[in-house]
Amino acid sequence: MKSTRKQISKMPRRTIVRIISYGFAVALALTGAAMYNRQLAIKYQMQLEYTYQRALEELTSNLNNIDMTLEKGIYAGSALQLSTISAKLWRESGSAKAALAQLPASNEELATINKFLSQVGDYSLALSKKAIAGSPITQEERDALLALSSAASNLARQISDIRALYEEGKLWRGEVQNVLKKNLPENGDVDSFGSSLTEVEDTMTDYPTLIYDGPFSDHFLQQQPEMLKDKPEINREEARAIAAKFIGVPASQLADDSDEEGTMPSYCFIYNNQTYISVTKQGGFVTYMRNAREIGDQTLSYEQAIEKASQFLSDKIGETFKESYYLADEGVCVINFSYKDGATVCYTDLIKVGVALDNGEIVFYEPRGYLMNHKPRTIATPKYTVEEAQRVLSDSLTVQSYQLALIPSGGNYEIHCYEFACKGLKDEDILVYVNTQTLVEEQILILLKTDGGILAK
Repeated sequence: MKSTRKQISKMPRRTIVRIISYGFAVALALTGAAMYNRQLAIKYQMQLEYTYQRALEELTSNLNNIDMTLEKGIYAGSALQLSTISAKLWRESGSAKAALAQLPASNEELATINKFLSQVGDYSLALSKKAIAGSPITQEERDALLALSSAASNLARQISDIRALYEEGKLWRGEVQNVLKKNLPENGDVDSFGSSLTEVEDTMTDYPTLIYDGPFSDHFLQQQPEMLKDKPEINREEARAIAAKFIGVPASQLADDSDEEGTMPSYCFIYNNQTYISVTKQGGFVTYMRNAREIGDQTLSYEQAIEKASQFLSDKIGETFKESYYLADEGVCVINFSYKDGATVCYTDLIKVGVALDNGEIVFYEPRGYLMNHKPRTIATPKYTVEEAQRVLSDSLTVQSYQLALIPSGGNYEIHCYEFACKGLKDEDILVYVNTQTLVEEQILILLKTDGGILAK
């Protein structure tokens, strides 16, 4: 030890400094490499967890859609409607299988669910071909659809329960370890996600087959807005005055926000750091308003909120509108209003109005569907009577009422229909749209009634 110290003491000072520096640099490099590898591992783990969470979320959504569509298939009364439902279901079941493939489970653990999803598409195509060939759907086949709906609902519920367990990501860590190790741990102390799916598959006994559909969109977002055509351009100060008048404050109190581009280029403003409002650069129409204030305890009923919103629209626009669906969330009731052209409700001309349930203040306004689609129309007189249209409906439906309606198609045109409000086999509320010119069954919607409102699916 003493000789070593003597040797070090005899080294030039510069050499000692270099040795210490090099040693420190090596230690620093090793520490840095370790930290980098650790960060890389954490990043990879987070990416895997996100992939699993996203796949499970998509699978849950797919299964819920399949369940809803199977129920709609029971009430489809035409070959065209069955064909449309079949094509959409094929894509939905394919999406579900793609999501399932991203989850950390073996082929054996997924066999039954994969078989079920495959039969969803195959059976729906078989029914579609049969209907197009002119053969009616039998009661036995409708019963099969009902049984399939029950199986899909049960599967969706169980997958949703598993998703709740894995929502925070903590239970994914064992699966990530398995992936990183490329094999399962020998001690078996890491829970397997695949085993959860196996338990679900064990509950899936005999079942029939499937069909899918989805809600039609509020409006077409790719076309040129009808209300803006041939309208003059306005400047920012003119837009500021329009926005200030709309929310009832001095124009000088509106601060500028970033402009909006897209199909409706707009000037954007902020009031009091909580109210956001946009005005189109062409024509000067308010496209959006939201007051993000804190909402107090509810004192208004939904009926009172609808009355407040209706009066607001009458004051601001002066046209006739009819309310349809509404949803209350975090103290705000958002109601969908559609323009009414004589006896016809134009669902394409949509305005959404949000009412604060604490004091009735209008805190949300979004008229993009109305601005996009509203125009002078010549609506043709129905070629067929309502009695003739009603005969198109499935025998499984009980008609409660009807009205004339204009709905969007899959393309850029509108369809004039009889809208039949019906009751289904389980007393659910169902809307069926039959073309007034062709008697084609265009759409089926199921109304979902919750404590927070009414939505269509």
